Amino acid sequence: MSGQPLPLDSREMKAFVTYISFLSRGIPVGATVEGAGMVQSKMPNRRANLEAGAKVYEAQCAVCHGPDGQGVRAGQPGDAQGYIFPPLWGNDTFNNGAGMNRLAMATRFVKHNMPQGTSFDAPQLTDDEAYDVSAYMLSKPRPVKANLEVDFPARWNKPMDSAFPPYLLGVPADQHRFGPLPPLVEKQRQMAEQLKAQGVAERAKAAEAGKQ
Repeated sequence: MSGQPLPLDSREMKAFVTYISFLSRGIPVGATVEGAGMVQSKMPNRRANLEAGAKVYEAQCAVCHGPDGQGVRAGQPGDAQGYIFPPLWGNDTFNNGAGMNRLAMATRFVKHNMPQGTSFDAPQLTDDEAYDVSAYMLSKPRPVKANLEVDFPARWNKPMDSAFPPYLLGVPADQHRFGPLPPLVEKQRQMAEQLKAQGVAERAKAAEAGKQ
């Protein structure tokens, strides 16, 4: 998302497609794969505590991602060897338009994948720890994606924790970024129901007009 599209016939694109095919060996098309996707986690009904998140980061994350969040390189800066452990903020991390920049998404990922050795069915962090440390990570600077205002053309289904405008739920922007999130989920559900009812009414009105 922070780079340029790969040409379809490039060596890199062919490598990606080959790797995806390798991962799919023996799995029927459309089959459900155990552990795939994001495991749902309960979002605490409160604003995230960044100070608590900093303590979780220091205790559980800094050993791999570094006390400054810059990760551990496989080689030297500029040699294109990448990272053994990726940076979580700064110039080389995901940008502010990425799914991982959403608090709910990050919380679910962290809860069921971090720290090292965690599996989706054996988490090591509590819901509160994952929530707070994710918010702490997302409070740090990262690359800015251009033209975010054109994401989610159907505004009503924009994820409620996408921390960029336009905002439609009538709450401060800070709440989209750091919670509490459950009230936003409920507001979005109500909005969807209102739009659905409005659509039904408009179709009925058009059908009635067509009979006249």
